[in-house]
Amino acid sequence: MTKRSYSLYCPIAYALDIIGERWTLLIIRDLQFGPRRFTDLLTGLPGLGPNLLSQRLKDLEHANLIQRNKLPPPAATVVYGLTEV
Repeated sequence: MTKRSYSLYCPIAYALDIIGERWTLLIIRDLQFGPRRFTDLLTGLPGLGPNLLSQRLKDLEHANLIQRNKLPPPAATVVYGLTEV
């Protein structure tokens, strides 16, 4: 399935190209309260499948809206958080 785009040179249309996909804005909402693990996001968004969450996180990371960080031991887990503005 190809990603839909407004293909306009308008800042609002460009922003919607990034965050307008289903679930994306809800993921950003959950990350505004601090970094979250993949499983925390999945649990907090019932109905969102793991494959779709993974894709949305990759898309947001590619757009530099979120960053993926590995926590130091003993946690040694990956968390996702919003990037600095």
